[in-house]
Amino acid sequence: MRISIAGRTVEAVALANAGFEADSPQLLVPYAFLVRSGISPEDLGRPSVVEYDTAGGPVAMYVYRGACRVAVVEQDRVSREVEADLVISPFEREALMNDSLIEELGVVLLSPRSGLWRFVDDPPDCTRRSYRPQLW
Repeated sequence: MRISIAGRTVEAVALANAGFEADSPQLLVPYAFLVRSGISPEDLGRPSVVEYDTAGGPVAMYVYRGACRVAVVEQDRVSREVEADLVISPFEREALMNDSLIEELGVVLLSPRSGLWRFVDDPPDCTRRSYRPQLW
């Protein structure tokens, strides 16, 4: 994906996590993503602190409302760009798209375990493959 944050544009792999549910499009990134991308939290504005339920129990994370714009970049096309909340995780090692962001980007999960997906407007015989995880 192409992620635009605080005047910077970064390309990264993000996991589509339909179990990460929220009312608004959200992109969760590890704190290390900001550090390695040269993005200072001070450049993002004032965050909200939101408690998320995770498999390991509740975790409080910083949420910067509408702080990023995200598009899926493939060799043959780029999705529309979507404004999303940026969620900073002190624990996660991968970037994660929530259910709302997945839908707004027009991504349809065909076989999550195998990493098969397509855009909602791709022909029915089009199957795309996920990229290898990118750990931060």
